Amino acid sequence: MKSAFTFLKKVFSPQKTHLIALLLGGLSVFAFAPFNISPIMLAAIAGLFMLWLEAETRFEAAKIGLWFGLGQFGLGVSWLFSSMYFYSGVALPFAVILTMGFVLFLALSTALGGWIALFFKNAKQPGLVLTLLFPAVWVLIELVRSTIFGGFPFLLSGTTHLDTWLDGYAPLLGVWGVSWAIAMSAGLLLWLFKEKSWVRASVTLCLIWSIGGLLQNVQWVKPVDKPIDVALIQGNIAQEKKWLPDEFYPTLKTYIDLTKKNMDADVIVWPETAIPAYYDVVEKGALQGFIKDAKLLNTDILVGVIAGGKNSENYYNALINVHNPEDRYYKQHLVPFSEFFPFSSAFAFVSGLFNIPFAEFSHGDSSQQPIKLGGHDAGLSICYEMAFGEELANSLPQAKYLITVSNDAWFADTFEPAQQLQEVQMRALELGREIARSTNTGYTAIVDIKGNIRAQIPPYEEGVLRGQVQPYDGLTFYAEWKTLPILFLLFTYFGFLIAKRYLLRRA
Repeated sequence: MKSAFTFLKKVFSPQKTHLIALLLGGLSVFAFAPFNISPIMLAAIAGLFMLWLEAETRFEAAKIGLWFGLGQFGLGVSWLFSSMYFYSGVALPFAVILTMGFVLFLALSTALGGWIALFFKNAKQPGLVLTLLFPAVWVLIELVRSTIFGGFPFLLSGTTHLDTWLDGYAPLLGVWGVSWAIAMSAGLLLWLFKEKSWVRASVTLCLIWSIGGLLQNVQWVKPVDKPIDVALIQGNIAQEKKWLPDEFYPTLKTYIDLTKKNMDADVIVWPETAIPAYYDVVEKGALQGFIKDAKLLNTDILVGVIAGGKNSENYYNALINVHNPEDRYYKQHLVPFSEFFPFSSAFAFVSGLFNIPFAEFSHGDSSQQPIKLGGHDAGLSICYEMAFGEELANSLPQAKYLITVSNDAWFADTFEPAQQLQEVQMRALELGREIARSTNTGYTAIVDIKGNIRAQIPPYEEGVLRGQVQPYDGLTFYAEWKTLPILFLLFTYFGFLIAKRYLLRRA
């Protein structure tokens, strides 16, 4: 074991650390969808911890974290460039600059992690550093990144271990619990290379995984009533055509024709902004006859559309039930720097200088209640909101199942649609609710409470996914307490470390 550890120290020499950190970050992306090679995340985090362990200064550890983040996000969120350049009309130089700036911003979280890791590192206790300190730092930086400026919860490590024993921690502590278990496992694997530590490390590692496996057998929620028959419409309208005036009526015809063939379903769902216009306009025009027919039939038809508010300056990314138009949901958690801008006045000035398209949606009310669809209350979300389990949990226990919609045509043929479906799987597992997901170009799917994809249709094809969604009652531990237990653990642990440093300095 000692010779292996010495070999690793030579491999991770100071001259190579930044390049290795960059490669490790890039490698970690292959643990996420669409590749789903989960052991890679363990190897990548273990490699990062090794680099931090050998770093001598906080600045050096921060640089290592930065390079790891540049590798991870440079590859993992490369889909942002595709969205801006091909579909948003941003000039090539500025699309490159903005993408690089966003990647750098995300990478600052892992740089911060390196600084914190070295601030508290005790060189005399490498076992505790690898198994307690570094994993806590890893979860902390994921939590910070998912909160600041509205939150950017991209590539959370916990989502890589769906369908492993570690996903048993999801209903207990959410994705954060799975991330913590992964980071601890990575630290323990590294600790195995330390002399005379392999027994304790092996036992602890087996314990973490065994507990996760046992947690998979816990029945947090129970089914109620009979399943709901749903029809999820996938129009496959290319993003470059979606907003063209000449494509408006062909787009509506596609969705209406697919809907009429499935009117025997309990609930029919169109994807995000399937109607590329204001609902108040199409309600009295192009969709007038269709809406009248829908009101006469006993089928809930949920359509994605833009809705104007009482104030003419406000407009919302919305879902409206044409069977009963009073049933509507306005997107609450908008995408930062896309649907809203934290520094909107400054960005409006910059967008005018460089011809960058700039517009803002309004935030929906955070107190919106679930809507009864198919005889049961359904919690609704639009696209990006699916990344925030603690917010979706606010609709529980009233909501018996969840519906989410998206327009992933913005990111066609990139990693993003598969990554977002992976987030849907994690939310179903965390919250103990089945999820019906309708998208424009893919991936339209039905996910069960274990995070398994029960039904799906191929992406980039026009079609309808017919299936059943089972309503559930009850709450998982995570749905009831959200991030409070994780925050308590982090505050307690780092509070102890800070107090210890203070007392040692005084002594």
